[in-house]
Amino acid sequence: MAYRQPSRIFAGLSAAAILQLEYSWRLHDDDTVFIASSTGGNSRCHANIRRIFMRHMPVVRVAHSPCPGGLVISVAPEHALSAATPDPGTEIVRITSPARTLVDCGLRYPFAQAMPMFNSALRKGLVTLDEVMETCDGLQANHGPVLRLLHYANPLCENGGESWCYATILDLGFAVPQLQHVFVDPDAPWKRYRVDFVWHTQDGRIIVLEYDGTGKYVDPKMTGRRGVQSVVHDEREREDALRRAKVTTIIRTTFDEVAQRSPLMHKLLDADVPMTGMHPFYERRTDIRGREY
Repeated sequence: MAYRQPSRIFAGLSAAAILQLEYSWRLHDDDTVFIASSTGGNSRCHANIRRIFMRHMPVVRVAHSPCPGGLVISVAPEHALSAATPDPGTEIVRITSPARTLVDCGLRYPFAQAMPMFNSALRKGLVTLDEVMETCDGLQANHGPVLRLLHYANPLCENGGESWCYATILDLGFAVPQLQHVFVDPDAPWKRYRVDFVWHTQDGRIIVLEYDGTGKYVDPKMTGRRGVQSVVHDEREREDALRRAKVTTIIRTTFDEVAQRSPLMHKLLDADVPMTGMHPFYERRTDIRGREY
C-alpha cells in the first residue's frame, strides 16, 4: 500500500506493526489497516481501511533495511530521511510518530493489550514518557487510559508475553511486582537467577511468579537445542536455588492461564499476593529504565 501511494501515512496498529512493537497478532484478526487523515472523522473509507482523524499530523519516516537475520529499523523525522538516498533494498514508509501511535493504540485497545506496545517502545528507545504525555496534552479527548499505561509502563519486561502478563496482574487488582529481580544462590554465589516477577511482602515473604511460554520447552532458540528432560531438570535446580535464597513461594503461569485470567487470579490469591487496594504501599512507579522513584 505504501508503494502504491507513497503519500499515505499509516497510523494506529498499522504504525505499531511497521515499528515492530510487541503486541498480540490477534489484534489483526479483522484485517483493518489504519491511516491518518487530516479531513473527516474517524471512519472507514473502505471495508478494510479506517481513517484516524488528526488535526496536527506528526509524521516520521521508518526505513526497513535488510540485514542478516532480519531487518534494521530506523526512525527519523520526515525531512531527514527524505533528503537522503536510501540503500538498495531499503523500504521507507511514512507513519505517525511513535508517541502518537502509542496514544492512538492506548485509546483503542484494552490496557493489557496495549501495555506490550508501550513497554517495547520504551525498551527500544523509540519514545519517552514525556513525549507521549505531550501528545496527550494536544488532544481534545479523554486520555485517561493512556495515562494509566504511562503510570505502569516498564521497559524491564523482556518481551510481549511478559508485558501482557504484567498488565493482567495489575488489571486483576494485585500489587505492582518488581521485575527482573536477581537472586544469588547462597550455596554457590557465582550462580545468579533472574525471575520475571517478585513481591517482597510486608510480613517478610518473598513470592516469585514465572511466566512460562511453551517455547521455553520446545523452541530450539530458547532451549539451546536441549531436550525437554534437560530443561525441566534445570528448572528444578533453579527452584531449589531460589528457595535457598529465601524465596517462600514460586508460582508458574502459562499463556492460557493469563488469557483466561481466572486460573492466574486463583494462583495469586492462593499464594496471598498483596492486593493494591489493601496495600497502597505497593503502588510504585518507575522511570524509563525501570527504576523505582
